Amino acid sequence: MEPRITGIAGAGRGVGVTHLALLAANYMQGVQGKRTAVLEWNDHRDFDRLGKMCTGQLKEADCYRIQQVDYYPRAEGGRLMECLAAGYQEILIDFGSLEKQVSIELTRCSDVWFIVSFSEWQMDAFRDFAKSKERAGTKSWRFLAAFGSEEARREWNKRQKPEVLRIPFSADAFTITRDLMEWMETTLTHSSFSGNVSQGSLPGWKKKSG
Repeated sequence: MEPRITGIAGAGRGVGVTHLALLAANYMQGVQGKRTAVLEWNDHRDFDRLGKMCTGQLKEADCYRIQQVDYYPRAEGGRLMECLAAGYQEILIDFGSLEKQVSIELTRCSDVWFIVSFSEWQMDAFRDFAKSKERAGTKSWRFLAAFGSEEARREWNKRQKPEVLRIPFSADAFTITRDLMEWMETTLTHSSFSGNVSQGSLPGWKKKSG
């Protein structure tokens, strides 16, 4: 069975793309028990900083394993092909900030999670992209927001398209709380992301370092 590829991108910097990528990866691996890889498809180099901090490595590596999830910094087409052949069940791609141009790799993802913000200084980027979304050529886009005014989000959903769903607060991308498990189960059910939860009865779950 081929792995599911989920692309995560944002309308500008600082809207929570990498945080959601880590959160989803820990959910897929730790709660659903699926072998998961995350590819950094941007030039932010956050994965190198994350890998060094969490593993104690001093030198940059091609892959960092953190809590059983494999993180690939500075990824490119060849790395994606390697992951497709490596037996992963879930592959997440962190595209970082996506502005006017849609990456070819993004259009090949089975699901796309597009992160926006309803903060006043970030709304224009989302409005511009929402107008061009139909030209993106993708089939299953989910629009999500972690930051900004809840009132503005509700007003947007009443008057505009596409619908934007709220991401619950998450202080730590490596901690999966009951609320987050329920959100991932219910809010993302309509995408191919949905699956069985093996530890859904727990009030809160944090995977030990591995």
